[in-house]
Order: sequence, then structure tokens, then C-alpha cells
Amino acid sequence: MNIKSLCLIGLGLLAVSAVPAAAQQNLGDLVMEYGYDWLLGKWAATTDEGQSVELEYKWGLDRHVILVDFKMGNFKYHGMILFVPARQEVVQMGADNQGGMYNGTWSDDYTGAAHSMENVKADGTREKTEMVHAKVDKDTMKIAVYGVDSYGYRGSSQGTLNMKRQAKK
Repeated sequence: MNIKSLCLIGLGLLAVSAVPAAAQQNLGDLVMEYGYDWLLGKWAATTDEGQSVELEYKWGLDRHVILVDFKMGNFKYHGMILFVPARQEVVQMGADNQGGMYNGTWSDDYTGAAHSMENVKADGTREKTEMVHAKVDKDTMKIAVYGVDSYGYRGSSQGTLNMKRQAKK
């Protein structure tokens, strides 16, 4: 065998051995590994102004995505969270019923799971926020909302919301 043949065989074996490892990486594995499976389910809260808030995180596509539904008053949002192996990043994208589009990423924050996002509203204006989801107990989560400046720095909290897990029907 010549060196060219050995190199081709080596590359072939490397490619074949890498495929099973890549197949193991999915969002479900990451969520379990980092201990954020508690986020999944239906959540509800009432704002200080008395407005009802509903939030649901549920699995889709054999734990490769999480589908997100959010409702507050007349506002509705539908999104999807997924893991992008090539970028080693968890991303979320979605849209609302007012013509807005959302793109963002999830990361591990010292207080919980942080969702940094940019909202492009129907009129073209942009707004950046970060929401940190912290587990209080098995049936309560606290979501803190922060404004993000043009340099990407998180400002002070714009408010918090204590969400309660809803019983499965």
C-alpha cells in the first residue's frame, strides 16, 4: 500500500467514526446534561397589572427541538429552540401575531438559563432583551427580563415574573 491509500483509508475511518458522535448530539441531550429539563411544561402567571401570562415549552422532532408558545393578553408568540451542532449553539427563532420576528441564543447564566434575543418589529425597529429563567422549586420559575444595549451589555432588570407550573390534563 502506498501513502496515498493509507491516508484515504485513515480519512474514511475518521469520517465513519465521527458520524455516530455527531448523531448523539441533540437538544434533548444538552437539556438533560445541563439540568434544564425542569423548564419543559406549561406555566402561568399574573402580572402586577392583573394580566394573564401563559408559557409552554414542549418537545418536538424526537427531542431535537423545543416548541415555545407564549400568550399575554392579545399578544401571541410561537417559536422553536434547536441545537446547531456546526456552531455548538442553542438558538431560538419565532414570530408573533403582530408581525414581529425573533432570533436569539440560549446560554448558561450563573442564575439559570439565559435567552438573549433580538426582536424585529413589524415597523422595522429592533429591540434586544435577555430573559433569565431560574428554578425556584419544582413548580415555580422566576423569569427576569433585562434590556440589552447596543454594545450587547445587559442592563438592570426591567422586571420579574414568577411562573407556576400548570397541572397536566
